[in-house]
Amino acid sequence: MNTKMRVGLYRGWMRLTGRGPQIQLHQEWQKKQYLPADQSQQDHLDALARMLLHANTHVPLYQKQFAMAGFNTAAIKANPCAALESLPLLDKKMLREHFEDLSSDDLDGRQWHVNTSGGSTGEPARFIQDSSYHYYGMAGKSLFDDWSGYSGGAPRVILWGSERDLLVGRESWKARVGRFLRNEYPLNTFRMSEADLRGFVDVINTVRPAQITAYVESAFELARLVEREGLSIHSPDGIVTSAGTLFPHMREVIERVFRTRVFNRYGSREVGDVACNCAEQDGLHINPYTHHVEILREDGSPCEQGEVGEVVVTLLTNQAMPLLRYRIGDMASWSGELCECGRPWPVMKEVAGRVNSILRTINGTFATAALSTMMYFKDAEKTRPFESFGRYQLVQKSLDHLVVRLAIENLELFAEERPILIKNIKAVFGDDIRLDVETPATLPRNASGKHIYIWSELE
Repeated sequence: MNTKMRVGLYRGWMRLTGRGPQIQLHQEWQKKQYLPADQSQQDHLDALARMLLHANTHVPLYQKQFAMAGFNTAAIKANPCAALESLPLLDKKMLREHFEDLSSDDLDGRQWHVNTSGGSTGEPARFIQDSSYHYYGMAGKSLFDDWSGYSGGAPRVILWGSERDLLVGRESWKARVGRFLRNEYPLNTFRMSEADLRGFVDVINTVRPAQITAYVESAFELARLVEREGLSIHSPDGIVTSAGTLFPHMREVIERVFRTRVFNRYGSREVGDVACNCAEQDGLHINPYTHHVEILREDGSPCEQGEVGEVVVTLLTNQAMPLLRYRIGDMASWSGELCECGRPWPVMKEVAGRVNSILRTINGTFATAALSTMMYFKDAEKTRPFESFGRYQLVQKSLDHLVVRLAIENLELFAEERPILIKNIKAVFGDDIRLDVETPATLPRNASGKHIYIWSELE
């Protein structure tokens, strides 16, 4: 069956299985994405007001918080942004402690389920998501897929690493039928040996996907193996990366090896897909119909353009358990420029890293992008990458103590490169930094199966 027929089969299956709302939203946003900025902003404020009014009417915790802040229905309608900013920030600890009070009192009239997330920090969270959230989320994915040139039903290879998301071989028959109709080929990267990666190359060359959707790290490690071993690999129309920080050198390697564009997609299990690169690749467009994003300083005040701060997300589509001002755990900054694609949607610069991946010294802080460059290239000109090790982990134990874990690929070469690496690290952290260089057989992953490159244990 050719791709055109598979796309048609997929669209027919979508309609027959009650996914009309998803299709309708996708088509609506295709038309609205180029609306004038003032109209797009008004649509966004209307969606924000609807969510806040629902929370004030049906969610006990928010009822108390709005009352304490002096916001009634009229005040919320008049200034939804001010009403939102009157609320305290929400985190996973509060989700655990106030699960019942964060649940809407009209759940009996909704289709909903409980979802969970371990996340990069490993802190478990339980939350409720309803059918509306699902339709909005899938429509958002479809819109972001449009930007990468992909149409649902065309062949897609998925390189994903979550054991709970990829129970391949243990799926129900309905799940297997769904994957067939979506024309998806999942490859589990929860544990990736070199033999596994070579097998992935064979699958990609056989399937010849229009799109590859991947963990950032999975796509990068696969690209490194293909380049290192001189393998031939199919070039898809686009690669969509998610679930990790896409560092500049990673994008460069993936695009060079696969001879295609990388589209970075940003979100989490709690709030879904928030933003994505367009073809201009000049930042991440936030979908104003699904999310409201703030970037805040440590004191809670909003960051200026270009200033890195903590990302706080308000989900506009899940009334079963509204997540208002949710601390997603990432650091980012606002772009100061309108994107040349013509979409007036808010644009974040590429995410700088996790909140706990910002390492500190007595003299300042270092974001993950700068640190990843230090660990990937031997030289300041960024022309000579390290070749003796692949994955790494930087763990800051204290201001003057850093643990460096390396996955060694060439022990003899590492003897030559080790002094260069230590020199690079001390150039950043100072000569007095205490370095423990470890070369374990395997590097630990987090509960979601992701490899974490950099994190801080400082309070």
